[in-house]
Amino acid sequence: MAHMNSKPLEVLKSRFGHNGFRPLQEEAINAIVSGRDLLMILPTGGGKSLCYQLPTLLMGGTTVVVSPLLALMHDQVTALRAAGMKAQMLSSMQDQRESAQIIGALLEGALEFLYLSPERLNTDAMRTLLRRVRVNFFVLDEAHCISEWGHEFRADYRELSQLRAHFPQIPIAAFTATATDTVRHDIVDHLALSDPLILRGKLYRPNLFITCKHRIGDGDEQLVAFLKARKDQSGIVYALSRKSTERIAQMLMRKGFEAQAYHAGLEARLRNEIYRAFVHDETRIIVATIAFGMGIDKSNIRFVVHSALPKTLENYYQEIGRSGRDGDDSEVVALFGASDVIAQKRFIEPLEAGAYRDHLLSKLDSMSRFAAQEGCRHQALARYFGDTIEPCGAHCDNCTDTSRTKRDITREAQMFLSALYRCGARFGKNYLIDVLLGSKEKRLLENGHDSLSVYGIGKAWHKKQWMVLFERLLELEALHVGEFQVLSLTPIGESILRGKQSVEIRSERLELKASVAKKAPPSGEYNEHVFDALRTLRRELALRYGVPPYVIFSDKTLKELSLTLPQNEAQMLQIGGIGAVKFERYGGDFLAVCRRFATE
Repeated sequence: MAHMNSKPLEVLKSRFGHNGFRPLQEEAINAIVSGRDLLMILPTGGGKSLCYQLPTLLMGGTTVVVSPLLALMHDQVTALRAAGMKAQMLSSMQDQRESAQIIGALLEGALEFLYLSPERLNTDAMRTLLRRVRVNFFVLDEAHCISEWGHEFRADYRELSQLRAHFPQIPIAAFTATATDTVRHDIVDHLALSDPLILRGKLYRPNLFITCKHRIGDGDEQLVAFLKARKDQSGIVYALSRKSTERIAQMLMRKGFEAQAYHAGLEARLRNEIYRAFVHDETRIIVATIAFGMGIDKSNIRFVVHSALPKTLENYYQEIGRSGRDGDDSEVVALFGASDVIAQKRFIEPLEAGAYRDHLLSKLDSMSRFAAQEGCRHQALARYFGDTIEPCGAHCDNCTDTSRTKRDITREAQMFLSALYRCGARFGKNYLIDVLLGSKEKRLLENGHDSLSVYGIGKAWHKKQWMVLFERLLELEALHVGEFQVLSLTPIGESILRGKQSVEIRSERLELKASVAKKAPPSGEYNEHVFDALRTLRRELALRYGVPPYVIFSDKTLKELSLTLPQNEAQMLQIGGIGAVKFERYGGDFLAVCRRFATE
């Protein structure tokens, strides 16, 4: 290989276009090159991929990369080949002729990277083939999938425990963005890693602005208000069910947004086309279940919105990690309500009683507390994963909004609980709110509830405000939600009703406006006019070369170009993310735009 004797920094600059390593990258590279096993826990956007890509160029041989999703493997192979590296994947996406050509190149030593799914690697045929190849090391991406105590456990990943037995002399490098101590120990033990170097990066990502907001109704107004302030930005909206992804996507399209639904129930061809359109910036917004996005390489995702509470903080951290992979400022918003916890518990509680069920309930409780807590959100995330940081100060809603006040709503809570008591434990929230508002709804009148003392006593409040109060009572565990959403009082509810316990709420939750954030965080200084021209050129080149736009240059690189306006090759090679290979392919076109604007 041409780079076997090259120093890591020289390869870093010439092949990857970077002038220096990020934290922990050099340690990881040195461990791999020396033949040592490695477990690296590094947040998305921290540069995990470079930690195994660069050693391959130094060592020679073929690196076998195990990845969980076909679409992810395809994206990574496309990006490597665009950077001048010899990479292929073997999967069901190729026909027999293509597979034979790839295997031929592999046996000839003509591949630097071979991407495989765990199912393919776990076959006898593939193991036999790899014994005929000079494999320098194995890479296990998304390694948390190995652990049954993790949040995305996959049985086919668990079977990778056999890897060490079949290839005892070949080092293993495992990578993940998140792992609690329990999951970390499980990965090391299950893969039989030998004296591994364990590197754990800081979880704090200052380019992410985190907001958690109590959902108002279905959250549609809040979501639309958020998206209207982020024109032309690319992002993901996560929903809990297939049905809700389609409903939200249709609502957004009616409002004029470029949006498509994505979930596992769609036909594979359509699902792949939606994914391709999003990666190539033809669709701006994907409304998806968690079936979408694990490890997605698209670097210019500027926001992630959760329309409901995720199951775990591991899920949450992985999903918000898909925003701002290029290091540029991005936003993540979670809209949540106490009803989300109840919905999630319905899936967990029927499981057999024991440690695993208790484990899932504990994770859900941690997620719920994170959303409702009033301290620094970055600090809370770090604490959960065993890290320690100072409050972010300016990168989450709790640290930037110091004006939040509380309001006593004990009297209104007693109104709601009294309506529940007087109507009998046979109705849901909507019926009880109708009683409080003095509704003329037919069923209410037939039941004679228009004659109750609580009928119409809540007219001073809007229905949305009563819905917020209902959520607050759920949070306080003052209500029990039974079959068919029927409500009943808990001991805490009885205590509130009798005046023995007060109820407070953040004042902002009772406001009827649908805002989520006052404004988008600053995205760093750049020339917007030049950036738009460079982005248009990038899109044209992406179509010409058949690659996603972010593979050519990231948004962050374009913004730096818009400010510096380099006039020659030497100046352009000083820009982060532009190496010799990429300059040779794309540099001339971008230089022409920069020169034109410099002249103007």
